[in-house]
Amino acid sequence: MKMFFMCGFYSDAAHAKVARTEDYWDAYRFCLAVRTGRFEAPFHIHTQKERILVAESNIGLARRAYGQFIVKRIAEEGSWANPLLVPVPSEDAFVSVSVFRSWLMLSEALATTELKWALVDALFWDVPPPPGVEEAARRDRDALAAVMTCDFPVRGQAIVLIDDIVSSGTLLLAARQRLQAEGAVVLGAVSCGHVVHDFETKAFGRQEFWLDEEGSSG
Repeated sequence: MKMFFMCGFYSDAAHAKVARTEDYWDAYRFCLAVRTGRFEAPFHIHTQKERILVAESNIGLARRAYGQFIVKRIAEEGSWANPLLVPVPSEDAFVSVSVFRSWLMLSEALATTELKWALVDALFWDVPPPPGVEEAARRDRDALAAVMTCDFPVRGQAIVLIDDIVSSGTLLLAARQRLQAEGAVVLGAVSCGHVVHDFETKAFGRQEFWLDEEGSSG
């Protein structure tokens, strides 16, 4: 599955061994601001032309910048015409709730774009996901897919999955598996950050990889 991402999210595990550079601190804080919607410390969003300072007063820029990244990646990918956008379910995504974290993130990211009309809250958890969803995902993708439910008629629909921060990618594959079981065509995915453990991946930029069936990137 083709996966676009905006930032190399230099993980805390990696940081314990090698200090983050300024650019990777910016990427780290940017991804957390996109994920949570909260301000923790000033950072810069790096574009091709400039570095944009984000402070508490304009923290909404983070999610809007991610929204623009999603819009551009879908527009440039010719085979991704008019897809529905489905957020990967966050740990609080249950059918009984009116809003959940990953839905709110994507709603705010796309609020000023035409793609806001393509956003669909299709995937939910039947039961609370195991603590540390990404860790559980590494162990058993099938088990995670089995406790997801699809609450939208997706048969025959083209779908792009949207996530905040991807580590192993197995949770994304579980979400794809659940949607495909309902008859959807999952074209690919877009994430804000991709967890890295070295400085080979850029802190900011248009980046991509292929996510294979084992949940590893290549």
